[in-house]
Amino acid sequence: MPLSGLKFGKKKLKEEERHLQANNRDFNLEFEYANNSIKTSKYNFFTFLPLNLFEQFQRIANAYFLFLLILQLIPQVSSLSWFTTVVPLVLVLTVSGVKDAIDDFNRHKSDNHVNNRPVQVLINGRLKDDKWMHIQVGDIIKLENNNFVTADLLLLSSSEPHSLTYIETAELDGETNLKVKQALTVTAELGENLQKLTDFNGEVKCEAPNNKLDKFTGTLTLHGEKFALDNEKMLLRGCTIRNTEWCFGLVIYAGPDTKLMQNCGKTTFKRTSIDRLMNVLVLVHTEKVDFSYNQLADPKFVFYDHSLVEAVKLDDAATHGFFRLLSLCHTVMPEEKKAGNLVYQAQSPDEGALVTAARNFGFVFRARTPETITVVEMGETKVYELLAILDFNNVRKRMSVIVRSPEGDLTLYCKGADTIVYELLDASCESLKDETMEHLNEFAGEGLRTLVVAYKNLQEDYFEEWHKRHHEASTALDGREEKLSELYEEIEKDLMLLGATAIEDKLQDGVPQTIETLAKAHIKIWVLTGDKQETAVNIGYSCNMLHDDMKDVFIIEGNTSEAVLDELRTARKKMNPDSFLDSDEINLKFENPSMKSRILPEEQANGVYGLVINGHSLAYALEGNLELELVRTACMCKVVICCRVTPLQKAQVVELVKKYKKAVTLAIGDGANDVSMIKTAHIGVGISGQEGMQAVLSSDFSFAQFRYLQRLLLVHGRWSYIRMCKFLRYFFYKNFAFTLVHFWYGFFSGFSAQTVYDQWFITLYNLVYTSLPVLGMSLFDQDVDDRWSMRFPHLYEPGQQNLYFNKIEFVKCVLHGIYSSLILFFIPYGAMYDAVRSDGKAIADYQSFALMAQTCLLIVVSVQIGLDTAYWTAVNQFFIWGSLSVYFAIIFTMYSDGMYLIFTASFPFIGTARNTLSQPNVWLAIFLSIILCVLPVVGGRFLKAQLMPTVSDKVLGKIRAAKKRPPPPLPKTRLRRTSTRRSGYAFSHQHGFGALIMSGRNMRPKLPFTTTGTFSPNSEKNRHK
Repeated sequence: MPLSGLKFGKKKLKEEERHLQANNRDFNLEFEYANNSIKTSKYNFFTFLPLNLFEQFQRIANAYFLFLLILQLIPQVSSLSWFTTVVPLVLVLTVSGVKDAIDDFNRHKSDNHVNNRPVQVLINGRLKDDKWMHIQVGDIIKLENNNFVTADLLLLSSSEPHSLTYIETAELDGETNLKVKQALTVTAELGENLQKLTDFNGEVKCEAPNNKLDKFTGTLTLHGEKFALDNEKMLLRGCTIRNTEWCFGLVIYAGPDTKLMQNCGKTTFKRTSIDRLMNVLVLVHTEKVDFSYNQLADPKFVFYDHSLVEAVKLDDAATHGFFRLLSLCHTVMPEEKKAGNLVYQAQSPDEGALVTAARNFGFVFRARTPETITVVEMGETKVYELLAILDFNNVRKRMSVIVRSPEGDLTLYCKGADTIVYELLDASCESLKDETMEHLNEFAGEGLRTLVVAYKNLQEDYFEEWHKRHHEASTALDGREEKLSELYEEIEKDLMLLGATAIEDKLQDGVPQTIETLAKAHIKIWVLTGDKQETAVNIGYSCNMLHDDMKDVFIIEGNTSEAVLDELRTARKKMNPDSFLDSDEINLKFENPSMKSRILPEEQANGVYGLVINGHSLAYALEGNLELELVRTACMCKVVICCRVTPLQKAQVVELVKKYKKAVTLAIGDGANDVSMIKTAHIGVGISGQEGMQAVLSSDFSFAQFRYLQRLLLVHGRWSYIRMCKFLRYFFYKNFAFTLVHFWYGFFSGFSAQTVYDQWFITLYNLVYTSLPVLGMSLFDQDVDDRWSMRFPHLYEPGQQNLYFNKIEFVKCVLHGIYSSLILFFIPYGAMYDAVRSDGKAIADYQSFALMAQTCLLIVVSVQIGLDTAYWTAVNQFFIWGSLSVYFAIIFTMYSDGMYLIFTASFPFIGTARNTLSQPNVWLAIFLSIILCVLPVVGGRFLKAQLMPTVSDKVLGKIRAAKKRPPPPLPKTRLRRTSTRRSGYAFSHQHGFGALIMSGRNMRPKLPFTTTGTFSPNSEKNRHK
């Protein structure tokens, strides 16, 4: 027995190998494997308060006020009452705590929903309904079509021939095309026989839980015989069963041990850059085509070109040939559960789209067997004999089928990338080639993915001889792929051109525009995706991230550390040759081991470049000795695309940028495979979509479409940054001005700890008098409205460079506060010194001075908040004037005779307000204090805008000039598209699927159409039972 699950004392040893037995819970429980319950929440009822307070007090500001509160509880240290600090501190902690509690409550709800999903588990020979969280390692469970996979399972058997199972892996790698898994023959024989499944006692030994989604190694021992297990026999949690009625699986990993959960990072406490600084400081409408003449048309298909429909109805031979090719040359699987209700299961969206287009124009792909393809052509059912599928691969970039029509004609149909197929065309196609090339260039200019379609009529005797050689090559033990490739090249020549297709990427509305706008704001965009390289690159072109104007797009695809390093260095040398000099700043920095900071300065490339790296190469590049080379090379590129990456690699790339660059990272995703990346980034954004809510629940912000990111950053994010910076500058200023008056007063009071102001003013200053005006500014202020923010993305740059609040700005706040405090102390002091009223009575007393100083202070800081406010609303006006009104109402009430008589000890300033504020010299001194405090601010801002304007000042100047004209609508520019023609096979098949179809292993026995004739959807003989 392995030591994988044993304990030594209270410490569990690290699992090195997993050992389990089917249908034997007692045996498996000895290893104490995790059950299938998951937990993504941070707190429970008992830990919420201590953990949340611990996180909140990691903010130095909160810790500072806590320390201050403790000091105020000691009378010998502070003369201020404790409630002056405890009330605002408790308010801040409560608001933050309530928000955190609501977020975690939603995580608990999601966990409970997932953990309580129903599943059928085999117990004592019967299928029992149970919950996901009760599933144990070694259990056998039954899944049905469209079920989520409960845990990481070893596929035992399924309803499909040869125990194939179709799955969708969108939550794992973001791909929606179907993948095929197949059970071992020895377990496929179990079928759905519950007795056989109950008697199944196979033992599995496999690798310990890990995060490698594309790898699994293990063995199954059954009746003394060992069988090898690999990833093609595994169904991973997060997948969805598709096109498969039922399947049985053996639980290998459950709950937190599943590969999906192993790729999810921990929920971390995030701070903004300002938080960290504070810790240091303290689319034309036309009529749609009517396809009602074709009862098998897909109602969801929308088409607007009537000329093509007319060509089909007029029996144009070339048009019929075009759509016949589309209905025959593919690897789509049809599913018809109800008569006439066809559903196509395609390996790629492009395949499905082309077959659906042919279907709607009257060439309906209806059924297939390993030997035949049934097509309903303009209402007439025809059965073509399928003789060969010349499969697609990444080198050929095309696929062909060879079929015999009901009339006995032999034809090869081919579709593929134009650059490939054009080399195979017959010389007689020159004129059509030129015309088609014009269309291809036009399609490419619109950012569409193109394919060229062609055909060739074959002679019977030649094909028979070729077919024999093909059979020999396909059964060869050595050089099979090379021999088949030669045969394919031989027969796929002298083709006759039929035409071309173009498909638009199914992107959400506004995605290209959003990316283009964000790039103008100097936001670097990296794409981390599980898609294959061709798909990722094509999406990059569709989104206008990659384009022909780039000097180069580097492809990193090395299979060793040395190859990856060489490719990265070659790319960096081309972009910036000087970065290899010994005098280079970064080279010097990392040669000096005493340098503690690992933050890399910005390096400029000699042009615009892009970088594409696949997951296999990325694994090497993320190793310790290569990560620096990766980040230096990647950060010099305008766009970086990482494809075929695992969820964990996504998080590692984000962590790499955080480690070496002084940058704020934002991760946006819509599936469970994005959770780890979202948690790792400074800002995590979840898109609520078809792939579930995991990304949303793990995010800091969430919305329904990617295009909303533009407003989140350029409008709300920028406004939020400006408001926060203004708030902090004002907060520090008003409190320095407030506090330092006490310092100057100390020189005149013998540093006796006597306060300048009335104790009630100290309590209410931050809580009542100055809280609402700054709150109004923090909620509503905007330098320009949303229209101008979107029109001028450059306005985002100051936030990227932290220009509005940094250490220098903090020092300015301190100096401003010191200056204001001097004015606010000495002007009232001078005005009060030996002052008398008009009746000759002296007013030069402590209480009158305190009242005058605090009145000057409050009016000055109110004027300052007015100067800081760029966008005035009724709320701002109400808050500022209301706060001043409340102040005067309170002091006249508290300093009245009645309050003194009722609460003598608490309100000693009897009559001070009416006696002092009735004097003209007092108001003159207040006015002088305001002028002296405000004048340097107004003058400094004017001179700075004139003599040293920032990028923001220049843009704001353009906006002010533009505002004199009618406001323009939001720009609806036509995106400049790349002229590079991109193959539709970028979204295509896994290699070998054609061979799978020809073998028939993925098909159920069905009654195929065996005769030609007229099709009627209501005819019983044409209905599938």
